[in-house]
Amino acid sequence: MGTKTFRDLTTFRVGGQIKHFFEVKNQKEVVEAISFAKKNSLPIFILGGGSDILVSNDDYQGVVIKYVGESIFYAGDTVTPEAGVVWDKLVEETVNKGLQGIECLSGIPGSVGGAPIQNIGAYGQELKDTFLGLTAYDIEREKFVTFSKTDCQFGYRESFFKKPASWQKFIITDVTLSLKKNALPEIKYDSLKNYLLERGIQNPSLIQVRAAVLKIRETKFENPKDVGNAGSFFKNPIINEEKAKVLIQKYSDIPCRLQEDGNYKCSAGWLIENAGWKGKRFGGAQVSPRHALVLINPEGKATAKEVKELAEKISGDVYKKFGVKLEPEVQYIGFN
Repeated sequence: MGTKTFRDLTTFRVGGQIKHFFEVKNQKEVVEAISFAKKNSLPIFILGGGSDILVSNDDYQGVVIKYVGESIFYAGDTVTPEAGVVWDKLVEETVNKGLQGIECLSGIPGSVGGAPIQNIGAYGQELKDTFLGLTAYDIEREKFVTFSKTDCQFGYRESFFKKPASWQKFIITDVTLSLKKNALPEIKYDSLKNYLLERGIQNPSLIQVRAAVLKIRETKFENPKDVGNAGSFFKNPIINEEKAKVLIQKYSDIPCRLQEDGNYKCSAGWLIENAGWKGKRFGGAQVSPRHALVLINPEGKATAKEVKELAEKISGDVYKKFGVKLEPEVQYIGFN
C-alpha cells in the first residue's frame, strides 16, 4: 500500500491523488485489500493498465486496487495469463510460439485483465473470438467466481463488466483463451492486406502480421509512453442501413462497413476529421494530428475537465454535421 496519483497510473497522465493504493498479486492479497476497504467503509476502484479511462483531477478518497500477477500458463492450445500481464507481451509470446488468434491485437495498450471488460478488437479480430473464460473476485459476494463467454455478454467494445450494474464490482485475476497451433493468420482488413502486399508479403507468418500491425499503429497512433492518450477515444458508431445510405450518397469516401446484423459501422475518425477537428486544441488537450479518433495530452498539462469538454465539443459538431451520435469508448471516472 502507498500513495499514488492517477496521473502516474493512467496512459492519459491525468487524474488526482489516491488515498489508499494496493498492488495485489494473488487471491489472498485480493481478499485482504477488499476487506480493508470494507472494514473502513471506503469506495473501491479496480485499475488495470490505465488505458481506456479518463479520471477526474479530484483526489480519490477510497481504495484503488491493481492486480499485478504476471504469470502465463499454457496447456496445449489454451493459454491462461494472469490479469497483470501486459496485453502486448501476451500477444508477442503467443505469436512466437506459433499460436494464432490474437496477432491482429498487437500493440493495444493495457493489461490482460482489462481486455475482456472492453472486448478489445482491431483489424477484424476481437477478444471474444478466442475467449474461453475468466476468474474474478465478486466484491459484493466476497468470493471467487468463473465467467464463461456467454456470462460475459460481449458486444462491440462492450461486456457484462461495463454495464452500470456490474461496473467495478469484480476484480479479474486471470483470463483463458483458446488459440490455434500452426493456423494461418487471419487478415480481414484491406489496409493490413495492402500493407503486406506492398512489401511483397503474400502469405505472411504470424510474426509478419504482428510486425505489420505494430508498424501501422505506430504511424497512426501516438505511443502512450511518449504522449499521454487513452487509445481510441470514441467507438465507431453503428448506424442503420437507411442512415448509412444517405451518408454514403452524400459522402462517397465515408468508410462504412456492413455488419452481420445488417447495420453499418462507420469510422468515427473520418467523421471527426471531416467535422474539422483533427489536430485542434482545447486548453491543454488536443485531437491527435495523426488520427482524429485519439485525444492526446501533448505537454502533460491537460486537465480531465478539458479533455472531457473537448470530447463533448467534438460529439456536438459531428452530430450537427452528420446526424450521428458518437459515444466515448473511454470510461469517465470520478466526474459527478
